Amino acid sequence: MPGEFDFIDWIRSQTSAQERILIPPGDDLAAVRWDPADLLLVGADQVIDGVHFDSAVHSPRDIGAKAMNRNLSDCAAMACLPAAAVVTVALPVGTSIDYARQLYLGIRAAGEKFDCPIVGGDTASWPGKLIISVTILGRSAGIEPVRRRGAKPGDGIFVTGPLGGSLLGRHMTFEPKINVARALAAARQLTAMIDLSDGLSRDLAHVCRESNVGALIDAAQIPIHQDVSRMPGGGRSPLEHALHDGEDYELLFTGPVELGQSSHTLIGRITAEPGIRLQHLDGQVEALNPGGWQHNF
Repeated sequence: MPGEFDFIDWIRSQTSAQERILIPPGDDLAAVRWDPADLLLVGADQVIDGVHFDSAVHSPRDIGAKAMNRNLSDCAAMACLPAAAVVTVALPVGTSIDYARQLYLGIRAAGEKFDCPIVGGDTASWPGKLIISVTILGRSAGIEPVRRRGAKPGDGIFVTGPLGGSLLGRHMTFEPKINVARALAAARQLTAMIDLSDGLSRDLAHVCRESNVGALIDAAQIPIHQDVSRMPGGGRSPLEHALHDGEDYELLFTGPVELGQSSHTLIGRITAEPGIRLQHLDGQVEALNPGGWQHNF
């Protein structure tokens, strides 16, 4: 019966030589060639069966791709280029080696789109559900990282695409906005940025808290994805889906209002007054409390 070391040998057989990777998978540590002019950015994220995906519904390739793409989206949020990734997988006891291979191929394919090889990791089995954790290394590559803090009163608030309804499938198939982020950041006009994983209302609150500012959002300007019309009933309006559903993996960023163009939408302004407020079409303004996703301990 195939085991851990058979899987590791197979992974090594799938690894091609790269100039940037001095020591590939197989030793206790990998070695990555690094340009001394580049900042090293490091992040980690995980996906858990029953929380971020459903292994009874989603294919192992899609699950693997999502695990990598969530980390790549964090690279987009800071306008850096991914350089390498380390992956740890906890497989349920009884998982077939073919399933494990499909997971790996999904992770690898997502990384290859952005020249981000898997350089190491760990595999184990346990009686629980599938968990995948990815640690990603990013490089600044000539562009200063864009942080959550830096938004200033008077800045415009922008999003790169329509929001809401992602749980119908887009949360598994999204494309990280790395190229969009790099193009925006290259102009050196962005003051803050974040990817929309936890929902517009909650992720905007992160930016406001880190920047010590508030926000006024124009409800009529929030782009609502067509998937919202197919969401099951539950009492939420289309606007509420766009504000709180999460897992859209679009970018939210702040900067001069003149940044508005066809590739992104101006949805509000940063204010000196703390708190987030939502202005409706009739002019009524109300407090917008963070919704979206939050892990409760």
